[in-house]
Amino acid sequence: MNKKAFFTGVAAGLAAGASAALLNAPASGRATRANLKDKQVSAKLTAMEIKDNAGQVKESVKRLVETAKQEVPDKVNSIKVNAALWKESIEPNVQTLQKEITHIQKTVEDLQESLPQPPASGK
Repeated sequence: MNKKAFFTGVAAGLAAGASAALLNAPASGRATRANLKDKQVSAKLTAMEIKDNAGQVKESVKRLVETAKQEVPDKVNSIKVNAALWKESIEPNVQTLQKEITHIQKTVEDLQESLPQPPASGK
């Protein structure tokens, strides 16, 4: 193969490709660089906004944890006190119900004893 013809073909291909790229490019180099710079600034602003929002979320979580540490023990103690008071208030009812159940059981036993027994089968 002839080297001169090969390099001439490569040079012609490069020239044609470069020409096509310049003619079909959506914007000039200067406009493309300006667009890239704008996108870079926008990305930096977005990153700063995300960082700021993350800081706000961190502070909110910190306040929530502090509030929970203060309020949860108080609520737990309040629930314990209310449960103890409720248990104490129903105790007389529990005792009355237990007495009534015992009385009903005794009545059932008395009825069973007073009823005539069926005759035993002779099998």
